Amino acid sequence: MKWMRRIASGCAAALAFGVASPAAFAAEPDDGAPSAQAPESPPFGAPRAPESDTAATEKPRERTRRVDHVAFGVLGSVAFPRPIELEGLVRIERFVGVGFEYSMMPGITVSGVDAHFWALAADARVFPFKNAFFVGLRAGRQHLGGDANIVMPGVGQANESMSVDTTFVNPRLGFLWTWEPGISLGINIGVQIPVSTSETSSLPPGTPVDPRITRVANTLGRYALPTVDLLQIGVML
Repeated sequence: MKWMRRIASGCAAALAFGVASPAAFAAEPDDGAPSAQAPESPPFGAPRAPESDTAATEKPRERTRRVDHVAFGVLGSVAFPRPIELEGLVRIERFVGVGFEYSMMPGITVSGVDAHFWALAADARVFPFKNAFFVGLRAGRQHLGGDANIVMPGVGQANESMSVDTTFVNPRLGFLWTWEPGISLGINIGVQIPVSTSETSSLPPGTPVDPRITRVANTLGRYALPTVDLLQIGVML
């Protein structure tokens, strides 16, 4: 009977081992293959981690301003030889500027001659580096008037008036800076070159012209003159 009990005990042990072994093997992970685990979801109501957005991290592109394409401005200058200048200017693509200018000198007295003159001119500028530096050319017409009291033999004292009209070109170099919100400041130098001149006199033809008037007319109307815009200020929008 003992041997029967031993056989029964062995069978029961074998049966228990066979039932427990699959569960044990299923619980233990295989060393050769990594176990796949589902990602843990955040608790309800917790803030989500921000998603990586390259567009948000990149620096926004700077907007192209309208004034980089076309800018309109008005400039006033303190200058020589005509101390007062006023110009309307259009600048295109920061490369070229075109304008129209009126300049004048109030009446002054030079060597006893009362002189005054003004000019109208078209203006063109090229900004080769698209910055403040420019190469420019003005072309226009200048009117010079001079009056003096003279003594004529056999007549006595008389007033002589003379005017000289000059067509000129004015090449120049300079700088024109512009800052937000459009304030502009400039300076330039050049030379005014007479192309043609014409003159009129109040005296009868053949009457000698007073040398004082001739000297003023030659200096300001017939000879080449340096031009300087000592201070040019205005606005470009």
